[in-house]
Amino acid sequence: SCVRPAARAGAWARGGAMVAPRSGNKGESTGFVGAAFERKRRLDLLLAVHSAFAMACGAVALVAPHLFALFFGEALHGSYFRWNPADPQVKLTHEVIRLYGALILGQALIVWHVRGCADGAMRRGIVRAYFVVFTLTFLVLLRSHLTDDHWHLSNWLNVFMFGGLAAFYGWFYSVSPPPIFEGLDKVII
Repeated sequence: SCVRPAARAGAWARGGAMVAPRSGNKGESTGFVGAAFERKRRLDLLLAVHSAFAMACGAVALVAPHLFALFFGEALHGSYFRWNPADPQVKLTHEVIRLYGALILGQALIVWHVRGCADGAMRRGIVRAYFVVFTLTFLVLLRSHLTDDHWHLSNWLNVFMFGGLAAFYGWFYSVSPPPIFEGLDKVII
């Protein structure tokens, strides 16, 4: 079941599932349960950070598609503040970028709310979905840049960034045991 973090805290205070005690050594947890708790907190942190970056990228794509187009190698057209260039192809590109921004923003909101969900299958599914999305994005960008006549450093940085994200999410999905994906309220002593 999906429970908001505040509700989980209330359950802990009422004698529900309890978190592992912390040792006095630089915030390290003690024992097996403490280590599991820390790994679950890392997943929540990963989802929160990713969601925040995705919200920012989605907002930029919606509000200023010309800036987001630089990410794909579009020319600056003389100004950072040019909203509607006269070229119909650029207008079409900006519409597609805005649609992409809406999708990015929507998935960021989904992931932000999944942080409060205790359902391990759902949380693991989100990590797997990111692995698939970033792997496909990496392959599409790689193909695009290998078949391009021009070499652009910024485009290759995008290829490596999405390749790294795919590798990271793939590693996290395949190496982490299923209990790590369950919510923090499932950690008991």
